[in-house]
Amino acid sequence: DALNSSINGLNKKVDFANKIGQGELNHDFDLLSEEDVLGKSLLDMRSSLVKAEEEEEKRKVEEEKRRWTNEGLAQFGDILRQNNDNLENLATEIIMSLVGYLKANQGGLFILNDDDKEDIHFNLLSAFAYDRRKYMQKQIKIGEGLIGTCALEKKTIFMIDVPQDYMDITSGLGGANPSSLLIVPLKLEDNVLGVLEIASFNKFENHEIEFVEKLAESIGSTLSSVRINIQTNELL
Repeated sequence: DALNSSINGLNKKVDFANKIGQGELNHDFDLLSEEDVLGKSLLDMRSSLVKAEEEEEKRKVEEEKRRWTNEGLAQFGDILRQNNDNLENLATEIIMSLVGYLKANQGGLFILNDDDKEDIHFNLLSAFAYDRRKYMQKQIKIGEGLIGTCALEKKTIFMIDVPQDYMDITSGLGGANPSSLLIVPLKLEDNVLGVLEIASFNKFENHEIEFVEKLAESIGSTLSSVRINIQTNELL
C-alpha cells in the first residue's frame, strides 16, 4: 500500500511538472503530506514562475507606456515646429491631435490675455469635441472656476467626480458630462501662459496625465516664442 501510494504520488508530481512545463501555471496540486519535500519544491517552482510571468507582464506594460509617451512627444514636437507663426492654428492643431491621441472626447486651449493690465484673463483660443472643431467665445479670469484656479495655483487638476452640468456652465466646452477631467497649466518657468482642458468618458491613467504635463512644458515654451514673433512682426 505504501509503495502504491508513493508511486501514485510520484505520477501526480510528474503530471504536475509536465503541466507547468506546458505553461499551465494554474494547474492544481496537493501535497501528499507535510513531509512531501519534492511536492513543496514543485509548488515553490510554480510560485517562482508565476512571479516571473507577472513581472514580465508588468515590464511589457511599462515598456508600452514609455513607447506611447515617446511617440506622442515626437508627434507633438512636429506639430509645435510646423505651426509656430499663428496662435489660433497652433492651438487648433494641438487640441485636435491631443484629444485624438488620448482617445478623449473634448478639449480646449485657453491662452493668457494680459494686453489690458486692468483686465487680465484667459481666452478660449480653440475647442474641439466629438471629432469636430467648436467655435465659441469664452473668457475666464484668474481664480475663476477650475480653469482660473489651475492658472492661479499653477498646478494640474484631475477630477473623476465631475459635477453635473460642469461642461455647460463652468467649462465653456459644452456637451455631455465627462467621467474624468484633466486641466493642466501651460507654464514657462513660473509664468502661466495658458491652460489645457481635456475631458473624457474614460478615466485618464497616470502615464497619460504625466504625458500631458510633459507636453504642456513644450507648449508653454512654443506659445511664448509665437507671441514674441507676432509682437515683433507687428512692431516691424
